[in-house]
Parts: sequence; structure tokens; C-alpha cells
Amino acid sequence: MTLMRALCFHLSAGAWFAASLAKFRTIPSDMFSQACLRGSKRQGAVAQVVSVMLALIVTTICAPGVVDAASINYGNFNIPPAGIMFQGVTESSGTDPVPMYGPPAPFFVGLDFDPTNFVSTSANGSADITDGQLNFTIMGLVSPSGYVGVNAISLFEAGDYSLAGAGGAGTSVVAGAILRATVTQINGSPVAPLNLNPVNASFSDSLPGLVAVAPWSLGLFMDIGAQLAGLGFGPSDVATKIDVSVNNALISTSEPGSVAFIAKKEFQIRLDPERVGNPFIPEPNTLLLASLAMCGWQFATGRHRAVK
Repeated sequence: MTLMRALCFHLSAGAWFAASLAKFRTIPSDMFSQACLRGSKRQGAVAQVVSVMLALIVTTICAPGVVDAASINYGNFNIPPAGIMFQGVTESSGTDPVPMYGPPAPFFVGLDFDPTNFVSTSANGSADITDGQLNFTIMGLVSPSGYVGVNAISLFEAGDYSLAGAGGAGTSVVAGAILRATVTQINGSPVAPLNLNPVNASFSDSLPGLVAVAPWSLGLFMDIGAQLAGLGFGPSDVATKIDVSVNNALISTSEPGSVAFIAKKEFQIRLDPERVGNPFIPEPNTLLLASLAMCGWQFATGRHRAVK
């Protein structure tokens, strides 16, 4: 981190100096003497301007959020059989380059990720934290004949880890996850944001005891229906739009002569959809268009046979 910021500072200062030198070389010779006469009076003001410019450059280019933060928006994922859509699936990190989760693959009731670069490793007294976040919106199908809500959200993740060397509790690995959800629509109608109680889970292990390679896993379950009931909603009220945030962290610590490593290899979001009415019945206009299309096809087929 320190090296990157120092590099940014020197690059910024070098770019400013090069631009200033280029401008200096374009000054005509007859103007040079006049500039020199006025130079001593403006030296203090120029120095102040240069300081401000360099500060702005360094702040803009080398701010921690710019250097470290990154995000990838994977777009929307529609699951028609379930009547569910995941909108704006985005991963980000404040510590590492992305992707870490990678693009998701939709299945009947959720999204499946296969992380390939979500790791934390440390050795000889160092420590490391890898932070990742997923954000997305869940939309349930809403139609005049009914709607699809989300009764629960579950999360499952797994991977492997290693611990080795001479050490104790100071050589360790930790995995943690927090699931947050905000309901913004009930039964297809907008409501004031309802911040549900978050759920979290963690896994950890440490020396002593060599662990060449071992599996780890953790899971979360958020009962949205129960939380809505606790807020005073009825049994037929379901959440049809939910903003979801998942915070993940892998941490490794070490001691002199020891190493610690942990990786996430599997990550899955699963929903429990709940239907109210029959949202999959086509609207009357849709049925009318389909009927007209069928009649037109039959008419065209009959006319073709008559011509023959």
C-alpha cells in the first residue's frame, strides 16, 4: 500500500514537472527576460499553486478508495420457472482486485458462484485480510392474478485451509459472512425500506497441530417471513423486492516460522420463493394476442391447403 502511494506521488509530480518544462521551452526568447524580472515576485505564489496541484493529483489518483476499491457488475439473472429475477449482481472489494467470486450461474432457486481468487495467506509473522462483498436486488414476479415473494434466503460457502510450522493460536485462519436484507416492496407495492435483522456465521482454526489441507464450510439462513410477521405483517404478505448485501472476509495470521492459508472455493445463494395466487396465469391481453396468433396460423395453413 505504502509503495503504491509513493509511486503515485512520484508519477504525479513527474507528470507536472514534464508539463511545466514543455511550457517553458515554448517561451519566446524575447519574453524570457521579462519573465525573469517578474519571477522573483511570483515565486511564492507559484510555489503555493504547485503545492495545491500536487495535493489534488495525489488525492485524486492515489486515494485509498481509488487504488484499492474495485467492482464488477454481472448484470441481471432471470429465473422464469421460479418467477424470480436477480438484478444488478455486483461484487466489490476494498482489499483485493476483483473478480474474486466470479460470474454466477443461475439455477432453479438461486445463484451459484465458483470463486477462483478468494484467498488469504500469511507467513513468518505477517497477517492478511481479504474482504469481498456482493450486492443485488431480488425481484418477484407480480401480475394481476398473483405474485411471487421471497420467504427466506440462505447462503452456503466452503473451501479449504492449511496451517503449518512452529506456533500456537497466533497462527490461525478465519472465515466469516454477514447477510443483510432490506425489503422495499410488499405484495407488489412499494413500502418504506424495512431493514431486517442481519444474520452472520464464522469458521476458525489455529495451531498447534499441522493441517496440511482440510475443508471448511459455513451457512446462513434468513427467515424473511418470520421477520415480516414480527413487524406486524399478515400471513399473506410477502416480500416481492429485496435489496441484499453479503459481506465476506477471510483472515490469516502467522508467527515466525509458521504459515496460514485459507481459500473460498464454493459460494451459493438459495431462495425460498412463496407464491400468492397464480402469478403465472397470462394477463387477458396476452391471452388475446396468443389466440389471434393461433387463429392467424390456422387461417394461413387452411388457405395454403386450399390453394394446393
